Formats: sequence, C-alpha cells, structure tokens
Amino acid sequence: MSLHLHGVVRASHRLPDASPLRLIEVEDLAVVVSDRQDDHVLTEQEVVAHLEGLCALLPGGPVLPLRIGTTAADEAAARAAVIALGPPSLRHHLDELDGMAEMHVRLVFDEDVALRAVHDKGAVTGRGTDVVAQAQLIAREIVAWRREQADALLAPVAAVAKAVALLDAQTPTEEARAYLVPLDQVEAACAAVAEIGGVTATCTGPLPAYHFLDPPRPVSRWGW
Repeated sequence: MSLHLHGVVRASHRLPDASPLRLIEVEDLAVVVSDRQDDHVLTEQEVVAHLEGLCALLPGGPVLPLRIGTTAADEAAARAAVIALGPPSLRHHLDELDGMAEMHVRLVFDEDVALRAVHDKGAVTGRGTDVVAQAQLIAREIVAWRREQADALLAPVAAVAKAVALLDAQTPTEEARAYLVPLDQVEAACAAVAEIGGVTATCTGPLPAYHFLDPPRPVSRWGW
C-alpha cells in the first residue's frame, strides 16, 4: 500500500467530514494523502475524484494542488516530498491564496454573429487569391472581436477578481478565462456570468488557485 499525494495545506487545515483523505504533518504544513493500491493504474474516475477532493478542501483553507498521479511509498516519503518543494515557499504561497479561489469562465459566441461583426468592421475585404491567408486573417479578426466583447461582458466578474488569466480556447469564437476571486465573492461572480445574454456562458469553480502564482503575469494550468 502506497499513497496518493493530493496537495499541500497548513497542518491546521480542516478536512471535509467523512473524507477518505488524511493529513501527514510536516511542521506547520501538511500533505493531503489517500491510500493507493500498489501497481494500480490511475483511472478516469480517480482523476475526477482527485479534482473534486481538492475543491472540497477549499472551505478548510488554502490548498496548493500537486500534479495528478503524484505518489509516495510511505509517510516518510510523503514528508520528504513536501520538504523538497521548499516549506518557506509553500508557506508564502498559502498566505497569498488564503481566502481566494480560481474560477473558469467560458464564453462561446455565435459564429454567424462574429463573421458579420468582422465583415461590418471592414477588416476583411474578400479580395485576394490566397484562401489560407484570408481564413487566417478572418480567424485573427474574430479573436480580436470576441476578446473585446468578452472584456465588456465579463467586467462585473473582473471587478471582484484579484487577477485574470487567459486560457487556451478551442475555437476562434470561444473565450476562456480564469479569475482569482475571493471566496466570499464566488457566488456573485457566478451570478454575473449566469446573467450574460446573447452567448453561451459557463462558470466552473471554485478551484484551488495555485496556478496564479507564476510571474510575470498570472497563468492558469488547469486543463479543464
């Protein structure tokens, strides 16, 4: 029997009731762990459970998530992993994220609306014989248009957020952003997204916000 390592928290962190997770303390820090069967391949269900477990930890205090699939042979190895990460840096990150959460917002604009907006702007003339170059120009113009629209639509969310990061979009008509939001403002931010009209708007969170710590500008590495 070995251990899954889920994240680093303060030793005083309150775990959810009836949780399969437990804490292994390292001075004033702790690593959140669960039991793992040896030679066991991580399943999709366990990946989902890992993410859900991290989110469930947020009410108990700040969480620094570890990469999914991180393991240790025993408690001594788990403690060594925390020490290798650098306790002073971990303490600093936990202080930075105290009372904060990450939220993801995705806006999907109607393609016909976007094309009409780009056409009306006059940026795409339709002249020329290079079809590939023309398609690339249209895509760039749609991205610029959607970003401008998103800035306006998401202004109420930005108003309560401490930081924002652009996420990878699947198509030119999709805008994806991560926001670092105080926990007591999460419901207000979600309500603001729900009120957005004219586009498909979704909100995911609250999530642990470790990925807003990368300088020089915040970048989110959550892949969902």
